[in-house]
Amino acid sequence: MGQSSSSNVERACEVLMHLGQAGPMGVSLKDLASAIGEAKSATHRALTALAQHGFVEGTGRRGFYRLGPAIFGLSNRPSSINELVRQFRSAVVEIAAQVGYSSYLLVRAGFDAMCVDMQEGTAFVQTLTGGVGGRVPLGIGPGSISILASLDERTRAAIIAHNAPRYARYNNTKEGDVLTRLDRGITMGFSYDIGETYADAGGVAVGIRRNGMPLPATLSIAIPSSQLDDSRAAEIASEIRRIMEMHCR
Repeated sequence: MGQSSSSNVERACEVLMHLGQAGPMGVSLKDLASAIGEAKSATHRALTALAQHGFVEGTGRRGFYRLGPAIFGLSNRPSSINELVRQFRSAVVEIAAQVGYSSYLLVRAGFDAMCVDMQEGTAFVQTLTGGVGGRVPLGIGPGSISILASLDERTRAAIIAHNAPRYARYNNTKEGDVLTRLDRGITMGFSYDIGETYADAGGVAVGIRRNGMPLPATLSIAIPSSQLDDSRAAEIASEIRRIMEMHCR
């Protein structure tokens, strides 16, 4: 019974995450079931249960579903994430203005890093999360590497082992690649990516600290890989750190 209950919860979480990526047009039951690797009947039961509590609703188009109003209500209740976004909003804006490229505030969400705030820059650069609400496995991209670096060694190892099968989807990344990038990030005090995940895209991320203690959160920027090298990454990291300290005392 416990295993069945766990499976139902996991299925519901998968449904919500995929609907969150679908937008207001929603997604069909058939496509949703295929995306989460479940039978249509099981997926429909999860949708029905979630709809009863307002987390899912129909789009008006037969067989299509999207996130419901309960998601909006929960996301706007006071929480530690709301506080974090308010505290670092000015820094997110300033970083984008100073560097000229989009900036992101990422936090840990289970085995993933999730974007909770962003400020668009002057040029488009392919990103891993795609914007607010987007998520990526911890271990992929400089933002998630910085979050991993904030965690204790045992927790890092457990997360990397769990996510290892997911890494290949990102430029055939292997567990050893993640460990190398993590070691580099811990040593340097910031993380960067120069075409490691996407050939034309790069990024720099600095972990957030509060009262001298690291938080499972980071501020990052996306920048074309052609405009980034080791020296430039260090300069950008210093600028991000300076802005964080100025705006978020």
